[in-house]
Amino acid sequence: MDINQLEVLIAVAREKSFSRAAESLGRTQPAVSQAIRRLEQEIGEKLFDRSSKDG
Repeated sequence: MDINQLEVLIAVAREKSFSRAAESLGRTQPAVSQAIRRLEQEIGEKLFDRSSKDG
């Protein structure tokens, strides 16, 4: 886990939205999704439920 992934993780949890987290961080939504995906692969667990709009 690097500081970028931790920053993105906190933003997504706080905003409860990948898109709003991206906006708050000044990044694109795909960049946020990729950071979370890499973190999930590193730890071997899904961190967010992507099946609903509620995160």
